[in-house]
Amino acid sequence: MKESFADKIIMVTGASQGLGKAVAIALGSAKVNVVAISRHPKNLAATQDAVEAAGGRCLCIPFDLSEFDDYGKLFLALKDQIPHLDGLVHCAGSFDRCTPLQYVKVDTFREALDMHLTAPNMLTQIMLPLLRRAEAASVVFTSCDMLEEDQNNWHAYGFAKRALAYAAAMWQGEHPEKPYRFNTLNPGRVRTDLFKRAFPGLMPDVVPLPEDATDAFLFLLSDASKSLRGQSLHAKDLINKEHQLN
Repeated sequence: MKESFADKIIMVTGASQGLGKAVAIALGSAKVNVVAISRHPKNLAATQDAVEAAGGRCLCIPFDLSEFDDYGKLFLALKDQIPHLDGLVHCAGSFDRCTPLQYVKVDTFREALDMHLTAPNMLTQIMLPLLRRAEAASVVFTSCDMLEEDQNNWHAYGFAKRALAYAAAMWQGEHPEKPYRFNTLNPGRVRTDLFKRAFPGLMPDVVPLPEDATDAFLFLLSDASKSLRGQSLHAKDLINKEHQLN
């Protein structure tokens, strides 16, 4: 992208692998100060090395997003270390396998809702003071194809991802005149471990890499997308739009 991201501070969850790691590295290439969140410390260290090798800076925070009682501690640990947040990208995800609803156990159902719906909304809530400190901030909820079409056997994961569109619209509706904005982005199918577990019979080489979707995230985090507020978007459309602007 032509826009300079230098000195911006952007938080990425799920940054230790898959899409979150790819977004973090792409931001590093744009000279962003990345705040990388993940519950996997060893993998997070590899992300830090990659972000800094790409030209950015990276603050790694090992944190389990399912530990909601610790969110206040996370905020207190950050508020004196960083002046603000220019962006927050929700990429964290966890999924075992597709299962018909009639066979899903209660704990599995709740865990999926907590990770993919409760966590991104509660993290946005707790980080809102830091987002408010920025001149303009962008919050990106990562959705999936369930937002656009009905698919069976995804149980609470599918429920949560579809609800994120409403969540972004609600956040924006409650802050209509503020400089910070909230949108939902569907990256499309990308070659992650989650995808491989969900589609074990599909040859992975026919599925795009996570890196192929990162331009859409950067566009949505940039000032070029300030007019996009409370919308549900697809990566391929934003990438085409960004190329047109260039």
